[in-house]
Formats: sequence, structure tokens, C-alpha cells
Amino acid sequence: MNKALAITTVSLLLILLGACNNKVVQQDNVTASEELNTNTSGKFTPPGDKLLLFIGQDSDTISDYIAAVPEDNIEGVTLYSQLKSADPSQTLKAMFKPAFWQAGSVDFTKTLADSPDAAIAIGLAIDNCNQENHEANIANGLYDNTITVMVKHLKSLAPRKVFLRIGYEFDGPWNCYTPTNYKLAFQRIAKEVSKLNADNIATVWQSASWPDSYGNPIYDTGLHDHLDNWYPGDEYVDWVSMSSFYRNLSQWNYTPPRTPQAGQESILAFARKHNKPVMIAESAPQGFRIGELTNSVIQENNPAPVSAENIWQAWYQPYFDFIYRNTDVIRSVAYINTHWDSQAMWQCEQGIAAGSPGCSQGNWGDSRIQANDEIKARWLEQVSNSDHWIQNGHY
Repeated sequence: MNKALAITTVSLLLILLGACNNKVVQQDNVTASEELNTNTSGKFTPPGDKLLLFIGQDSDTISDYIAAVPEDNIEGVTLYSQLKSADPSQTLKAMFKPAFWQAGSVDFTKTLADSPDAAIAIGLAIDNCNQENHEANIANGLYDNTITVMVKHLKSLAPRKVFLRIGYEFDGPWNCYTPTNYKLAFQRIAKEVSKLNADNIATVWQSASWPDSYGNPIYDTGLHDHLDNWYPGDEYVDWVSMSSFYRNLSQWNYTPPRTPQAGQESILAFARKHNKPVMIAESAPQGFRIGELTNSVIQENNPAPVSAENIWQAWYQPYFDFIYRNTDVIRSVAYINTHWDSQAMWQCEQGIAAGSPGCSQGNWGDSRIQANDEIKARWLEQVSNSDHWIQNGHY
């Protein structure tokens, strides 16, 4: 993973995954909570029990979606930045001028101009792997000036809603966060949002929901106190969040200690307990190539032909079923509509194991819904349904 900006889940850890060859498909027995609260309310929760959709995750991808899927309103967009310096001019990438991480250009000004009615979800990286300890620097006040500059800028975007994903995927081992410093860093940023009365900003606390801790207990999502250990506190968190690239292990070539579904259900239960709305902040059918109609495990690119119907039933239908089954708490969803193979960071050559040269970030594929007419039509049938989805970011 690009150390400058941890855009999404799989990273150098995949070297370890590539060594695992027992191809076992495991279904999870965890089901949605039977003890549902009254539908959760919270800051910027869409009215009428509806869902807010974000499209991401770079400016090029978003522009392509707008051009190729004009039938869909753009209610929300997802972009990325970082907070990694005491000098604002040396960080806050893409907020003030375009940035490029070999994963599409990221340009806040352009994307927001192209989508004037859209909310924005911002993945704010403060990750530490093989670099300065940014979460500690934030916690200790060394980056306070940069935080102030950032919050003032995001406040200036009002009335546009800003969903600030602070240190997203906090429990992903690839980010190297630690619970104490992470919580203090999150709290410090959230306090500045409150101090400056930046009422258009909602803070988002995002778990990776990754099923393998690689032996490090602080990243073990199966521990009963895992989420409590990382939680900054109700007064600092507006939304609870997760990544959801798969529910079962059908896209894996080994069996990790836990299933993705188990981690995701734990997040939902935690959010219900704390009466917080949930955002699925990152999601895409990893390993599928919609344009080519192929599928492969995420740890290696060995494509096998599939039909559009196969792709829909294997990934999209369970995805929407999961969302609709839990709308008492899931109120926002971000979909990554990207041709991963066209971006240098995410390219994975055929037959190359994840983590090796030629497939350093794992096997991602092509998740553009416009790459297949059947997928596009069925997608629009879902997200254009105003009974389920809000159709404007100004609500």
C-alpha cells in the first residue's frame, strides 16, 4: 500500500496471504442482530429511514461515473487526504490542489464543483507504518495548526455536509495504529471541529473489519473488547463505520481466524449499543472484473469466466440484502466504482501472488458498474429507488 496515503484495505500484508494456498470457502453462521433498536438517529442521518450513497474514490473515477451513469444523481462523493505534518502546506494533500498516488487523481476543488449538491466523505490518513508516528504527534498537539487550517477549510464548504473519516480503518494492521494514541488523535481532531463550530462536519470512526490480525492481538476483531479498546467515545464519534468488500470467504484462498461477516456484524451490534448510525465507508466487489466478466480470489489474479448474473448474485445481491436487512442502523454507503487495473497502485498481473512485484496490493479488478449494461441497469434499479435511497445530498 502507498505509505503516503492508505487508500483502502489490502497492503504489504498480502505477502503473507500469498503463502497460504488451502482454497477453502467458508460461510459464516453469524446473522443480523435479533434485538434491533428503533431506527438510529444521529448527525446527518438521512430522513425517512433512507440511505445516502457515496461514489468514490478518486476524482477521475467520479467524473467517469457522472459521464457514464447520468441517470443517477450524485448524492455523495468520497475522496482522500492526509494529516501528517505540523506545516499545513506539506500535508492536507488534494484539499487545496490536485494530488496523485498512482490511483487516479484526487482534486477536491474539481470534484466538488462537478457535484455541487453532493456531500463529501473524506478518508483522512494519519497512518504510521515505516514513517513518523503521526497519531502520536496529533495526540501530543504537534499538528494543532494543521488541524485548525483543515477544519476551517472544511467548515467553509457549508452547507455541504462533510463526513470526516479520521484515521480510517483504524484496526487494519497495514496502518500500524495503536489504540491509545489513535483515540487521543481522534479526540483532538473532533474537539477542534467542536471548538470552531464546524457544524457541517460529522466525525466517522471506521473499522477495517479485517478477519486476520496476523498474530497481533490489538487488531484481533474477534476479541470481546476489541472495539471498546479503540473507541474514542460517544461525545467524539458521530458515525460508526466499516469496510465491506466481502461477506464470506468465497473470494479468499485460505481460511483466516474469523470471517468478514463476523466483524461486520460486531460493528452493527456496537453501533446499536451506542445508538450511532453506520456508514459502509468502503465497498466494491474485489476480485471481479465487470468489463471482462471474470472472477478470481483476492490473493492472486487467476481469472475464471463468469456471467453478469453470476456477479450480481455472488456480490451485489448479498450486498444490498445486507444493507436493507440492517437499515435500522446502516444509513450511508460508499461504493468504489473504479477500474482498479487501470491504476498503477492496484494492478495485479495474472498468476502473480498478492504482495509480490506485479501484484503488490492484491487482486482488485474492475468494479465499474457501467462496464456491463446488465449490472448497470440492476444497480440503477436499486439506487434510484427513492423508497430506500435519498436522491439529493442537501437534506
